[in-house]
Amino acid sequence: MTRRPNLFIVGAPKSGTTSLYDYLHGHSDVFMSPIKEPIYFAPDMQAGFKHRFRHGEDEKEYLALFDGAHDERYVGEASTRYLASPMAPALIREFAPDARIVAMLRNPVDMVYALHNERVSQQAEDVTDFEAAIALDHERREGRRLPRGSNALGAVYRDNAMFGAQLMRWLDTLGRDHVYVIIFDDFARDTAAEFRRLLDYLGIDPSYRPPQFAVVNKSHRSRGGLARALFASPVAHVVRHSVMPAVIGEDNAARAARRLRHSRINRRANPRPPLDREFRRRLEREFEADVAVLSRLVDRDLSSEWLGKPVAAPA
Repeated sequence: MTRRPNLFIVGAPKSGTTSLYDYLHGHSDVFMSPIKEPIYFAPDMQAGFKHRFRHGEDEKEYLALFDGAHDERYVGEASTRYLASPMAPALIREFAPDARIVAMLRNPVDMVYALHNERVSQQAEDVTDFEAAIALDHERREGRRLPRGSNALGAVYRDNAMFGAQLMRWLDTLGRDHVYVIIFDDFARDTAAEFRRLLDYLGIDPSYRPPQFAVVNKSHRSRGGLARALFASPVAHVVRHSVMPAVIGEDNAARAARRLRHSRINRRANPRPPLDREFRRRLEREFEADVAVLSRLVDRDLSSEWLGKPVAAPA
């Protein structure tokens, strides 16, 4: 019988979710979907994406992602668009009331800067200058100047980084006991310790370690030219979706394709220069109120850590 997922890594984007997904994949008590980012429970974030699973219409195909699960305690997936989706918390609660949610959160200024770089790499952003792209947020919120294949909810950088409001929605819908928060700074500083704390929370063997705690999805740009042409070709599509599943199975084919996409064959390193100091400070001021909300939700002064400003004492 097909297992139903009961563990969801919901985001934020560019906050370590790909690495965590890979680390959990090797645990004997966890089965992770071979496809990262099915985005099934965020129909409001899906505009224009290919090979996504439409909520309600494609439930059979979505659940087939978990056909390889057996008696693992947790069956999971990771879709970073869930965190910002107003629809996802209620849809997941309806589907799996006892599900465990993992939210990974990052300094919002750093997150939007990294997200822009990734979107440019994936050809999901046609404005290559970050300051120019984020300046379009107001127009995009109104449905104008949207990149091809995106919608207003997903395209607005600032809205995707309002973590206080987003986390509050998840806590209100599923309850604090069902939502586990990881701060990216902690995860990057001592990955092994943060991973062990998560395993303790899940109640599974905390002594497990992946072969290495490598960063899986570093800042990058996709290679152009022949490499991109080959990956985008009809032949590559047939090999990935027909030949490979027939030879090694759908799960193994999906994982192999993902490893190839993340390899140096398809990607090149692209370290980002520091943001202009004054521009960064302007963005920090925009996020101050939301980071203050987040600080109270996680009982930690992230305003001081991220923005250099302590949270005001509650009235």
